[in-house]
Amino acid sequence: MTRLPACAILAAAAFVVMAQPPAPPNVEPAKAAPPAANPPASQAHIITLIVSPAAAPTPALKFELLPRLRDRTPGNAALDYHRAYILRPTWPRDPAESRKQDEMVSKWEDSPVDQLPVAEVKKFLAGYAGTFKSLDQGSRCDRCDWELIRKLHTDSIGMLLPEIQANRELARFQKLRIRADLAGNDFAAASRDLQTGFRLAKDVGEGPTLIQMLVGLAIAAVFTGEVDQFVQRPDAPNLYWALATLPRPFVDPRPGLEGEAMLFETLFPNAKEFEKGPVSTDRANQMLEDTLGAFRRTAGGEGMPSGFESVAGKLGLTAYVALHYPDAKKQLIALGRPAAEVDKMPPAQVVALRSVTLIRALTDDQAKCFSLPYPQARAELARVQARTATVVKENQTDVLIQLFSLTLPAMEKVYQAHTRTDRRLAGLRAVEAVRMYAAANNGQIPKQLADVTLVPVPDDPNTGKPFEYAADGKTFTLTAPATAGEQANSSNSFRYVVTIRK
Repeated sequence: MTRLPACAILAAAAFVVMAQPPAPPNVEPAKAAPPAANPPASQAHIITLIVSPAAAPTPALKFELLPRLRDRTPGNAALDYHRAYILRPTWPRDPAESRKQDEMVSKWEDSPVDQLPVAEVKKFLAGYAGTFKSLDQGSRCDRCDWELIRKLHTDSIGMLLPEIQANRELARFQKLRIRADLAGNDFAAASRDLQTGFRLAKDVGEGPTLIQMLVGLAIAAVFTGEVDQFVQRPDAPNLYWALATLPRPFVDPRPGLEGEAMLFETLFPNAKEFEKGPVSTDRANQMLEDTLGAFRRTAGGEGMPSGFESVAGKLGLTAYVALHYPDAKKQLIALGRPAAEVDKMPPAQVVALRSVTLIRALTDDQAKCFSLPYPQARAELARVQARTATVVKENQTDVLIQLFSLTLPAMEKVYQAHTRTDRRLAGLRAVEAVRMYAAANNGQIPKQLADVTLVPVPDDPNTGKPFEYAADGKTFTLTAPATAGEQANSSNSFRYVVTIRK
């Protein structure tokens, strides 16, 4: 049976690793630096670009960021992605050599394209020829089935984390491949390699778990950064229409949300039977005992709520039901169950159904926010957060509710990562609109975004208003500010500082 606490813990862990490169084998973890005496104040993520004016290419979609259907062939991309990982070269076994190679690759990742030692990079990447061939083939398959549905019914989600994280390592070396293309101003090759990267991001992100969505969004962020590198090259083609034709949202959240709902059904295998109506006392006791047994087996793990082990492990079924039945009956009726129907239910069914109904209501309220514009979703998520706090406080000894409450912050963070991706892509598209204006106006930039009329300039998805814009000579800033009430940081705001070459 799936262990839901692993979902909460691993989802939180995924946020920690999203911004970190995957650690190669045999590399000893670096020691944490001591905290600074005066840490810098939080601020928006600053992206500095130097670009050339550029009109739209002809045809407009000469350079795209996802493979077209006409370029895709029948097959399951997941098999090629697995093959790509297997075919990668063996990392040095000696820890010191492994760390040295990792530091070299990290230096290349952070190096400006103009300063990249292209010959060394290409020599290193030659060993990944088989990996890149399989990556390209996978990204041009007509479907991607990770075949995880069966595993979600039987295995802990923690078993899936290593294979999901493996795709981040593939993205790391695909990033270097793009940079080598850009160093030679081979825009056609760079475009094809960006297509491979963004397709990998979508295929990973649209798997049936929230962790896959997180990792897919992290991979998308890697290649969005490489689009920044692309548009900075002298004579780089304009990618406005390539960005405009990307799907919005870039990663479809439905597969991950539906997978999480399936995890709920797996932990509560009798939920549907509970919901149909009254069952016998013996059947209700057995179904509740089955569920509590699953929770007992998870007790004592990292991240368990306070008092969980004693409540789940020492209270017998009779005592557990007696403790919760009076309040559960009142809450279940308040949640919309007819009082006459609740009166006919055995106490064990009432206690279990109260937990199922409360939890489903909260998770559904979160999931529906993925379909709302950001300002509306943010307000609704705040209301769900307040309701969750009340439910948790009112049901402090209900282990089912306490444990499920651990997953709810993870869902909110997934939503934030989801919107962050689409906001960055919209910001890049606005930058390309200004490059297009400059090409049509002798290199001059607009005084305000409203002056750009050749193409529609996208609004900031988080505010529903135009991005903040300011022009000074040959330089302009395009800002996506933090939402009112939030302190600006690299997760909730960014600013492009863009200089137009003469």
